[in-house]
Amino acid sequence: MNFGRYTAVFLLASTLFGCEDAAERRARYAAPKPAPRPKEITFAPPKQELPPPPKKKEPVWLDYKGEDMRQLTELAGRKVLIVFYAPWSKPSTEFISAVKAYTESQNEKAYAVFINADAYPELANKYKLEAVPTTVLYLEGMKLREMTGAVSASRLEQIIEETVHPKDDVPFAEVVE
Repeated sequence: MNFGRYTAVFLLASTLFGCEDAAERRARYAAPKPAPRPKEITFAPPKQELPPPPKKKEPVWLDYKGEDMRQLTELAGRKVLIVFYAPWSKPSTEFISAVKAYTESQNEKAYAVFINADAYPELANKYKLEAVPTTVLYLEGMKLREMTGAVSASRLEQIIEETVHPKDDVPFAEVVE
């Protein structure tokens, strides 16, 4: 077993004589190292709380494109105005602007659906339309009022409020004997 004898001799010789860079290594690891610098801590200014993003307003009116009328008229807690118009009628186009102004001022408590009477004649027949603009007021699916003609936004608001909240001192109907 010459192999074991040679290994032992090699280990003994390397211990006595060492490697060429042994002195360098001993000096490198034996030298005192400087203490590590403390980590510098910088304080960031407090995070500013950003205001929440503005709430995206839901649209308060739409142009009718074949939606289910029952779903449109039964919006919970909202007054729904179904407005029949004709694009060629100047009073109709002016009234549409008044209705949009009214619905936008109501803070999502009113909703308008604009129906082109020329494009949807079957709906015009269903509502027995005789002139444009014609407005039908619904509250939670119940038809409250129908009116023909154009009015201003303020007058429209007055008419709707009188319809939704009638005065108690006016008798609803007189009893005839």
